[in-house]
Amino acid sequence: MIRQYWTKAWLPLLCALIVTLLDQGTKNAIRANLDLYTGIAPVAFLGEAFQLEHVPNYGAAFGILQNAGLFFLVTSVIVSGAIIVGLHFVEPAQRFLQILLGMALGGALGNFIDRLTQGYVTDFLKFGIPGRAYWPTFNVADASITISVILLILLTWRDESRAAAKGKGRAQTPSAANSA
Repeated sequence: MIRQYWTKAWLPLLCALIVTLLDQGTKNAIRANLDLYTGIAPVAFLGEAFQLEHVPNYGAAFGILQNAGLFFLVTSVIVSGAIIVGLHFVEPAQRFLQILLGMALGGALGNFIDRLTQGYVTDFLKFGIPGRAYWPTFNVADASITISVILLILLTWRDESRAAAKGKGRAQTPSAANSA
């Protein structure tokens, strides 16, 4: 049973590990080198369009639902558990799906570790147009979750569209034969 699970789950678990390590490594570097609410422009020609800014986030992505830490801890455990169990149902040939689930799991674990150890999530990536508007500050885990969820939605939409097209083609085939 464990061997069957590992055959299906090794790739997403490896992806989750890579995302978690990358996320925690970057957050630790930020906490060690930038004071809270301090920012730097690490790429000179981008100036203030891309900054590293050390910001604590007590809410969810983009700063929504502030001070709901316990809710997010519990949600992270539930989502992570669901992904880990769900990996059993993903076929080894579904590599892209496995990678996306691993990215989501790694992001959830990265932010979970922050909430558990810091009491908040460390955000530090800041993009925008200086003097006009900035995208909310985020981190590697947030990016991984967001990208994987968007791609999972697109993958599901594509697969449903293909299934509908196949079903439509099959439904027309018998009726076309009857009309001839």
